[in-house]
Amino acid sequence: MNQNVTLTPEQFAELLDVASGKRQAQAGLGAAVAGGRGGQSKGARVLGLGFGAGSLGPMATSVYEYLAAGYPRLALAKAYGIPFAPYIVNVRATFPDTSTADIPDVGSDVKITQDTVMDAMVYRIFNESTTANQNAFQAESDWYYNWQSGIEATLDVQGAPRYAVAPRFTPLSNLLDAFNGDSHVGAGWVLTYTQQLIMSFTAKVTVPFAPIEVVCSFRGWQPVWDELVQMTNREALHRLADDCGLDIDEAYAGRCCR
Repeated sequence: MNQNVTLTPEQFAELLDVASGKRQAQAGLGAAVAGGRGGQSKGARVLGLGFGAGSLGPMATSVYEYLAAGYPRLALAKAYGIPFAPYIVNVRATFPDTSTADIPDVGSDVKITQDTVMDAMVYRIFNESTTANQNAFQAESDWYYNWQSGIEATLDVQGAPRYAVAPRFTPLSNLLDAFNGDSHVGAGWVLTYTQQLIMSFTAKVTVPFAPIEVVCSFRGWQPVWDELVQMTNREALHRLADDCGLDIDEAYAGRCCR
């Protein structure tokens, strides 16, 4: 596509100065970092970051989202361009016989060791009884039972801070839709290394055979950066200021790091 670009004399002179190395470009790739905690420019180059907090370009959205949500470590990972890898957390419950209606307080099968962004959930109900795979139609029957089992669950976050996500028993399919539908807000649902998932299950309709295993899988995303595991929020804020040129408000830092 051909397009004519018109520059003012001032813009053309600035372009020549940048091309000749007489001055730094004020934004864009490799621009010098400005500010920092001491307000002094270090003259360093940071890929993808420009002068000050307003020059992060397309990267700014996710960085500011995590800062606004109160997660400086994730904001720093985004500003550094650290890749995020999937991390699966499962909660498993087994109804051992048809007379069992409640399975309380089931924890996750892995430990959350760093800030993790949860963005999806899926559940499956497995027929582990003697009826499993007895005939060609049992698999189809089990598939439909997965959606119409009458099994409900609660979901809570244990640790610090602790809170209830689904404090009352909710049908599994409804709970899944709440996670995977149009409910993704802001930076997602973040769990930290001080938190864990715990669920309780109840069969509102008597299970037709046993044992039956319910597996709820939560998909999360973690920065692939070991250094972040032990990093404090205050250190992350210092690096955002020193390395990335963000103007971090001290009042925000005090609230976030108390």
